[in-house]
Amino acid sequence: MTDIEDRLRDAMAAKAETVLDDGRPRALPSPRGLSSGARWWAPVAVAAAIAIVAVATVVGARTVTPPAPPTPAVQPTPHIGPLSPPVKQVWPGAVHEIPTKGPGGRVFKPDVFVTDRVVVGRGLTRNRLDGIWSYDVDRRRFTQIAPLKDVSVMNAPLVFGDGYVAWSAFRDRMTEIWAVPVTGGIPRRIASITAVLTSDNSYRGIDLAIAGGMAVWSPLDGGVYRAPLKGGKASLINGTRGYYLVDWPWAGWPERDTMVDHPITRPMEFLKNVLTGEARNANPPAGRTSWNDCGVTWCFNGVEAWRRDGTGPRGLPGTAGGDLYSGRFILLHQKDRDDRRASAVHDVATGRTGLLFPVSTRQGEKPSPTLYVQEGIFWFRTERGTQVLVNLNAAGR
Repeated sequence: MTDIEDRLRDAMAAKAETVLDDGRPRALPSPRGLSSGARWWAPVAVAAAIAIVAVATVVGARTVTPPAPPTPAVQPTPHIGPLSPPVKQVWPGAVHEIPTKGPGGRVFKPDVFVTDRVVVGRGLTRNRLDGIWSYDVDRRRFTQIAPLKDVSVMNAPLVFGDGYVAWSAFRDRMTEIWAVPVTGGIPRRIASITAVLTSDNSYRGIDLAIAGGMAVWSPLDGGVYRAPLKGGKASLINGTRGYYLVDWPWAGWPERDTMVDHPITRPMEFLKNVLTGEARNANPPAGRTSWNDCGVTWCFNGVEAWRRDGTGPRGLPGTAGGDLYSGRFILLHQKDRDDRRASAVHDVATGRTGLLFPVSTRQGEKPSPTLYVQEGIFWFRTERGTQVLVNLNAAGR
């Protein structure tokens, strides 16, 4: 089997683990271009799609949100320079190696750190969701937070805030938001609203967060909505039509969306605090006319980062793609003068970079791991039956 075939097999196997099989046959969609923006998406009548990648399958989100589809297979040519030190050496308190499987042999898929030492995620048995679990990295112990018997209610990763974990789901052409205390309990449906579909009848999920005792989110067509975690009517926050949640309480436009016919060259150029009305429009340094992503504080293109107000431009020790995560971290592709390549995580605020793993480029080399990227966590599986987690929020302190 060729190196490319090894990578395709690894990517498809990883993707298959995310399929929640209800036992009913479903048609697979035709291949299409995939967005690397903030939302996960799924065709309405389809349970899963096959993603083909050449280096890493990257799933992630802008703000404690469901995972985004993989990055495109063709990556930019890496910057030539020394490879960074291992991520464990750069941020020793933020990197953890934990089991891939939990009690009963179920697969544990990490979603979010609720403390520096406890990560919460989903348990799957035979690719079917069976509950929400936590793992304590000090005690090395799994704990069930809530069982889930209805596999259709969990289509996206968990988010955390105010002592709750929450998630969104798509069912019967409705978007549902569910939550449960992180200490354990019975999941509760917080809101159920009519889902917004794309022009080709696909569902792309929502940007979801928890703040101030509320679930807050933006659907496909924009606007920032909220609903109390303890129950109550969902409502649109005044003045947010056309805006998309970035990092509560900030929302912006235009949304980064690579699925549209025309590219969005200045995503999130306009930013607004939805509670105070304060505006922070992007002012790039002289000569810069576009960027990959722009958060509350930082913006970046493929080779450089700068503050939203245009100050502090700095070169990147590699070639960047995708989004900003936790407001300041990006995924880098590195290459040295001996043609060795690697994937790395870079903090644009401090300039520190940690190497995640080498990237194989030649036939016969060991295939690179499949990398998963979510808002506050990067993770990948090892050949030892473990998975390495990088807690971005801890690394940013």
